[in-house]
Amino acid sequence: MKIIYVENVRIPSERAHAYQIVQQCAWMGREGHDVTLVNPNRTGGKDVFSYFKLPDRWFTHVVLPTVDFLERAPLWLKPIAYRIQRATFIRNLKNWIKTQQADAWYTRDPAMVQALLDRGADRVFLELHHAPDMNRARWERIRNAVSGFIVITQGLRDRLLELGIPEERIHVAPDGYEPEEFQDHTSREEARKALGLPGGAFVVFYGGSFYPWKGLDMIVRSWAQTEAQAHLVLIGGPEPDADRLKKLVPDTAKDRIHILPRRERAELIRLYPAADLGLIASSADADVSARYTSPIKLFEYLAAGLPIIASDVPSSREALDERVAVFFKPTEEGFHHVLREVMDRPVWMRSAAETAPAYVRPYTWQARAEGISAWIAKQ
Repeated sequence: MKIIYVENVRIPSERAHAYQIVQQCAWMGREGHDVTLVNPNRTGGKDVFSYFKLPDRWFTHVVLPTVDFLERAPLWLKPIAYRIQRATFIRNLKNWIKTQQADAWYTRDPAMVQALLDRGADRVFLELHHAPDMNRARWERIRNAVSGFIVITQGLRDRLLELGIPEERIHVAPDGYEPEEFQDHTSREEARKALGLPGGAFVVFYGGSFYPWKGLDMIVRSWAQTEAQAHLVLIGGPEPDADRLKKLVPDTAKDRIHILPRRERAELIRLYPAADLGLIASSADADVSARYTSPIKLFEYLAAGLPIIASDVPSSREALDERVAVFFKPTEEGFHHVLREVMDRPVWMRSAAETAPAYVRPYTWQARAEGISAWIAKQ
């Protein structure tokens, strides 16, 4: 099957969506499909295969010209810079499409669906990570022209059903992890030394974005209420969100909260053994976190043998149960009650750590790609 995956994002990059897209293309290519990934030329010629340390070129990477000053633009000018960048990419994409044929066109961006349809592409598949009707006018234009929807949670499936999309046009495919990245393990002592953590600390670990809907603000703001040996490690960004969190750190907990910049994937994975618990703090106040998110970090925590402390929202319950996770009511009181409780349950902690790698095994990128491509072939 010839699959062309079109996305107006910077690839390669350190962002989770770039990694997820590349993993899907690579595994579809490894299955034997003819896969082409199309992106704007925004990386200065960086090679996607070297960046993500892929051992072979399982797909073709096409980069199209675009007018890009988005990274250099001041904050007030970024919306205009983005519109210019997207418009020029779409213009060049439409010209490129004229010479292409595919069995399936694939994207995560409703705006790309419109561009593909405008040039006569058929069998367009849209992968959703957010509610599709945020731009209602665009949604009404594309909803019936899309051949199928791939969604990362049951919450998004339910939203599509609410919007009148037939069940047979929806495929649920949570995010995943790559087992090969977890074959070599750093020792607990080495990982803690790299982070400057005391040996006797009880470490709650988070690696990823710091957007408000991720729910970290409440955790940071109230960390002074935790036990004296409890340390919080947050690794990620972007920088403005990291600055926001740093302003929330209580004076009495400054030595127990470690807010660190992004790390390359391989380095981040080597730091997982420093933790006692992986944190999923999804806010209950936003649908994107409560119902729609499928965090890659969740699957990676489990692959690294980490039990999880997770906000008790539907998106967390979709992939986790009490064998490997404890759930807290997303309030300060709810979090601290559950954290204290789990710190006093070493038997459960050991059991969950031993269970986690087998529990997460069905959620590989390979299994995800196989499921999606098989479903597309039937549509």
